[in-house]
Amino acid sequence: MQLNEMEMKKVLDQGMLTRSIIENDTARKKCQMYTELAKDPAVKGFFKEQSKALDDVVGYFKKGMIELQ
Repeated sequence: MQLNEMEMKKVLDQGMLTRSIIENDTARKKCQMYTELAKDPAVKGFFKEQSKALDDVVGYFKKGMIELQ
């Protein structure tokens, strides 16, 4: 099976986005876990903010994935 350049680019972009989604979702889950484990309110707040930011990043990547399809 031979793919043209546009199809190849689409497949590579989907792979890159999938990897980015997995990596950022993992980091988001770690931040949520650290939020639950933290005793200091400042640390808790920091990880909560980071989790929210990573949630936005994952949403952005998922939007990109939808646009590719």
